[in-house]
Amino acid sequence: MDDLVYHWTLLDDEKPLEGNKSGATRLGFVLLLKFFTSYGRFPRGRAELADDVVECEAKQVKNGAV
Repeated sequence: MDDLVYHWTLLDDEKPLEGNKSGATRLGFVLLLKFFTSYGRFPRGRAELADDVVECEAKQVKNGAV
């Protein structure tokens, strides 16, 4: 879980990149941004995003933490 939080939490200097995105758009943007930050490329499909990663990000977006 700590590894998940470490790699998938939006950093303070990344937060302005969200702009005025909300809901699913915000979640998708954050997932793509963090995946790109970690791997240097965008995911080829949904299968490259683990369910626990998507769930973790969705909770952050829903709670306004992202």
